[in-house]
Amino acid sequence: MERTIGIIGGGPAGLALADDMSRAGWSVTLFEAAPELGGLARSFAFGDIRIERYYHFLCGSDTGYFRKLAELDLGHALRWRATKMGFFYRGRMYPFSSVADLLRFDGISLLGRLRYGLLALRCSLIEQWHRLDAVPAEAWLIRALGHDAYKATWYPLLRVKFDRFHDQISAAWVWHRIHRVARSRRTPLHKERLGFLAGGTDTLVTALEARLRERGVCLRPGTPVRRIVIEGARVRGIETADGTRWPFDAVAAAVPLPHFVRLAPDLPPAYLAALGAIDFIGVICVTLRLRQRLSESFWLNVNDERVPFNGCIEYTNLNPDATPDGTSILYVPFYLPLNHPRFAHDDQQLVAECSRALSILNPRFRPEWILHASVSRDPYAQVICGTGFAARVPRHRTPVENLFLVESSQLYPADRTISGTIDLAREVAALLGAAQP
Repeated sequence: MERTIGIIGGGPAGLALADDMSRAGWSVTLFEAAPELGGLARSFAFGDIRIERYYHFLCGSDTGYFRKLAELDLGHALRWRATKMGFFYRGRMYPFSSVADLLRFDGISLLGRLRYGLLALRCSLIEQWHRLDAVPAEAWLIRALGHDAYKATWYPLLRVKFDRFHDQISAAWVWHRIHRVARSRRTPLHKERLGFLAGGTDTLVTALEARLRERGVCLRPGTPVRRIVIEGARVRGIETADGTRWPFDAVAAAVPLPHFVRLAPDLPPAYLAALGAIDFIGVICVTLRLRQRLSESFWLNVNDERVPFNGCIEYTNLNPDATPDGTSILYVPFYLPLNHPRFAHDDQQLVAECSRALSILNPRFRPEWILHASVSRDPYAQVICGTGFAARVPRHRTPVENLFLVESSQLYPADRTISGTIDLAREVAALLGAAQP
């Protein structure tokens, strides 16, 4: 008898799970509240081009992504490029891409620079991160770098990204940030190489959607789910916002935890309380198309009290073919608690705030450089992974039979990446007997 599964969420995790389950012969129906599939990986019309709402890049360790590209015959679309990193500190722009750049960086002492390089080397070699789970990142970084070097480099990144939570973050999370990028270098002396898809992440989303339609998967964008139907400690199906009830043998939710809690109020109270105690911060991402480059860096970290963000990403310094005319695509993310007043700012206010900050980063910048601007908001962009978070990470299996969860907190100690969510989807498919883990 054909087995049926309902998947909630049409982002990369939901699409990847639908791909794995349909390949195994399951009858799959996927529900997405937005009118388009892709979730945070979807693209939008930006003048005469399509561009991703949020920046994405690939590292050499993103094996789940590469496996999915191979399954979709998209390996030919993968591109690699040596990139540059910069650091704006005390009103000055520093290159920060190589050992030589680090040694020339005079913002901290020579001993601090040497300790910074040693930390990066150690993180590239460490594979066992669990002992770092119980260690606060701030204390760990101060021991590794010294107080002054920590204050100059990592402190502003943690403070601006995590706000009042910055001193609670686990050292394991910081370790993975350093580890993932360090593994994109052939050796510590080589330049960083990052990857992207020709055509952007849209190439992956479009190919997945086409493959699913070929297999007869029922894709329902623009169909919000009202609740997950649970009876007698077993999932029975999904009820959509229009009141329609869809029966399924299994249900998988590929949505942020706060949405999952709202959709499944019939879960055991203790389980719901544990999920509800996991905090998130949101993001406002301002995307700008500029007449010319802001800098030579793909990733520019910022430590300057006049600038309200801790970095910006110039995507065309990674993928120069993203625009046909040599213009530049710049992403400016503001990571904020959900109650931050900036969430109430309109798009024009946010773009004006970015414009003022960009003139600090590059004195040649003028507001007239901005050809197009767009603002995206996500209230649950980043889980707050404090010390001991490994014990709080929810499992794929919920207390309800045949109800599964695919959620970015399960990537800990890693940040949310497309590759990581594809791996999570494969793990759920394996639990359902539809894939090899």
